[in-house]
Amino acid sequence: MEASKIDDIFIDLITDFSGLIIKVIKGKFLDQDFKLGQSIFDTCPFLEVTLQSLPDSELFVIESMLIVSEGREFNVDLELFKSTENISIIIHNRSNVYKSVNHLNQSRNDLYFLKREIAEKNKELIRLREIADKANSEKSRFLAMMSHEVRNPLNVILGYTELINKEETSLMAQEYLKYITISGRNLKVIVDDILDLSRVEAGKLVLASEPMSISSIIEQIKNNYQGSHKDLDIELEFNVSDNLPEEVLGDDVRLIQILTNLINNSIKFTPRGTVTTSVELLFSDTDKALISFKVKDTGRGMTPEQADKIFDEYQQNRLSDNRMHNGVGLGLSIVKRLVDVMEGRIKVDSLKNYGTTISIDIPFKLDANADSRIAGVSDDNSAVSLKGKKVLVADDNFLNLSIVSHILDKEEAEHTLVKDGIEAISAMNKSTFDIVLLDINMPNLKGDELIKRKEEMKQSNSEIPFLALTANNSKEDIEIYKGLGFAGVIPKPFTAIQFVEILKSHL
Repeated sequence: MEASKIDDIFIDLITDFSGLIIKVIKGKFLDQDFKLGQSIFDTCPFLEVTLQSLPDSELFVIESMLIVSEGREFNVDLELFKSTENISIIIHNRSNVYKSVNHLNQSRNDLYFLKREIAEKNKELIRLREIADKANSEKSRFLAMMSHEVRNPLNVILGYTELINKEETSLMAQEYLKYITISGRNLKVIVDDILDLSRVEAGKLVLASEPMSISSIIEQIKNNYQGSHKDLDIELEFNVSDNLPEEVLGDDVRLIQILTNLINNSIKFTPRGTVTTSVELLFSDTDKALISFKVKDTGRGMTPEQADKIFDEYQQNRLSDNRMHNGVGLGLSIVKRLVDVMEGRIKVDSLKNYGTTISIDIPFKLDANADSRIAGVSDDNSAVSLKGKKVLVADDNFLNLSIVSHILDKEEAEHTLVKDGIEAISAMNKSTFDIVLLDINMPNLKGDELIKRKEEMKQSNSEIPFLALTANNSKEDIEIYKGLGFAGVIPKPFTAIQFVEILKSHL
């Protein structure tokens, strides 16, 4: 059987010098074409000249020739040997071999062109990535600049409304101030959301992991809403379980941002009724705790289709929502992203015309050896007084200086106000201060540049605490400023209470 298969792929024959086949020795390859008395040139016309020029007594090989039999093409190799009497010819059928070789060559060519195409695509991807990186860098720079430019007037708006709220005014003025305060705080939330969305997209949002009290955070949020929402037709309720851990490790700023966004969203879509914030412990062991936060309202509710879309960016369930409720549709998108970064889960339950409940379960780590001081909440500074303290404030924004001046006047602190870094250095060379506040972006000499020139100041001033006044208050920004030599950061916009507490904590 095997021999038969081998016979089919070759034929061994002898011709005379004129090409006439005089003997078939072995093999069956195209034996119907290579018969006794038939000319070899009928099937192999290319041999006509070759046989006449063959060398004597030498093996002559011809490769990759094409012959045709009954309309079929065959690739063959030939071995020829010319003796003194005749010519011996062996014809090998290499069709399958050459077909495979052709396929391999084609595949090799295809691979070569594919590799070249991939290389070109990679070059294009590198170029597009460079463009995207540059665009992201420009976007980050733009957002940082816009953050500073927006937060400065926002600080003025919120600062002056807070100062005016403490004065005796008419009921109508109080009503106007209430709504100015609400709008200002909403604007602050929008600015924070836009910046955080950019950080999340760029993968630059880093969460803090510091001791914090969930109960204290809820109390802080409750106090923030007491003044601005006391006259609305909405009752705000806060329920906190008694069995919460005293402290957990987490990012108190982001948690406040999440809950504030949820409460603000419920208030927007609850013309009258109740918004209830509840916190309870779902699970805890020695090193972790799972805590549930729920914000429930009795507002207009949503259909299942609307509920599926509320975490999409810029999503508003009605076209008029962004005009009526002063939002851009980023709040809940930021909430979802922050919860995801915290490895938590978020769920929406809503019924049209009956209200909505948004539930969030967040795992927190526990640290039995954590410092008992709650992160994000200052130590008790009631014994610390600013009375008589000498404070230098450098800020190029006159209205910001005016607000700071009012706050320090109420605290009976002595203060010197200057509008840039050059004037600040001059002031520090003339007088000794207890603390210095530097705006980061000032003309002539910025705050982050000034602090590098401490050696130019009086020795007494070079050793006192310097605080950065800035809208750039992300965790990464604060670490950078502390690395430059700042003792801390006063974030814009700030409240009078927050401003005073930060100063006291560094004196």
